[in-house]
Amino acid sequence: MRRQEPAFELIMVFVRDDKQSRLAEVAAEALGPHRTEALADLAGRVADLDALTVGAGTIEVLLKPMTTRDVRVLRQHLHGSDETWAYVGTADGTPILAVDESSQEGMRDPAAAVVYPELHMRLVSWWLVHAWRSVDLLEDTIENLCRWRITSGAVTARAVIEEAGSLTDEARKLAAGWTAAKAAPADLLERPQAVREALAPVLLQAAFGSRMKISHEKMQATNVLTLVQKLAKATADDRFTEWYDWLSDAAHPAFGARIAFASPPMVHPSMAVMVRSYARSPMSLAGGGEQRLLEPTIAFAIADATVAAGKVITEVLEQALSVVDDVGLTTAAAPLTLRTYWRNFSPIRGKRPCPCGRGPSSTCRHRWGEPARNVTIPRTRITDP
Repeated sequence: MRRQEPAFELIMVFVRDDKQSRLAEVAAEALGPHRTEALADLAGRVADLDALTVGAGTIEVLLKPMTTRDVRVLRQHLHGSDETWAYVGTADGTPILAVDESSQEGMRDPAAAVVYPELHMRLVSWWLVHAWRSVDLLEDTIENLCRWRITSGAVTARAVIEEAGSLTDEARKLAAGWTAAKAAPADLLERPQAVREALAPVLLQAAFGSRMKISHEKMQATNVLTLVQKLAKATADDRFTEWYDWLSDAAHPAFGARIAFASPPMVHPSMAVMVRSYARSPMSLAGGGEQRLLEPTIAFAIADATVAAGKVITEVLEQALSVVDDVGLTTAAAPLTLRTYWRNFSPIRGKRPCPCGRGPSSTCRHRWGEPARNVTIPRTRITDP
């Protein structure tokens, strides 16, 4: 009995009427207790992620390098205003970065005020977009399975795999960049420059990368098949490429789409006749006083891919948020700007609880030269049910 409780909980999440309730029960039966329990566990983790982010909102700032002449024009424009701007440039004076809304603390350390809040805001928005997208796709895929909408489920499950691939690729690059930057020497100009050089290119590519024809040649997003292959390698699970092939075929009007509503082929002993049944809901074979559920190939691919990719997404998002918080608290980005944004924590010292929520400040180690937070991709290959 205990093994059936999570399945019932999963069913009840998306029930709207008696007809859907019965369909969800049939779907759970067709998927089996192992897959249904795994989906129920994933649904709980997605609900936690949704609770954390549903009311969140943020802003970001993107700085454009300026020339000396640009800065002169800007200062003439600002003459007599009460705006607070901070500036930082290279040794020869170009390029120059400038930002408004600097705090009094930021004006005392202009290089930090220009670089750190901008990067931290962009990290926060990067994380939130991945989190929101993940919640939408995972919730929709689980609901599609509960309502046995296999066509829609194939489309959303394929997007879940793509999201997992993109998230892991970007998160690993950002974590590696921050590991190097956090060890940068304590120089008022060199340290902010090192942090920007480590993080800004990854964030720029993540925010503006696209495969559209109108996109700039230097801003081409990574091919999605490459991301899926990277995901399979990072998780040591080659099923991701197999699942992606099946789901892509089912998402298009191809073989996978045809068999989504079909039974396995039943062949006459003479091999002269093959029979296949079609139905919108899960099918079973009755005979000899028994009833046996027929294996729904595409539904299994949707469920298995969603569980595995969902595990990657939820665990990597949790680790990536710790990187985002480590950047913000180590650089003290929030006190350097007058702008408010999500996760704009101010660092504290001592044994008081750290604003990041992961323990006492003394053990969270949000200090220059301390080890940086890491992102480890979970292995998803387990024994098949």
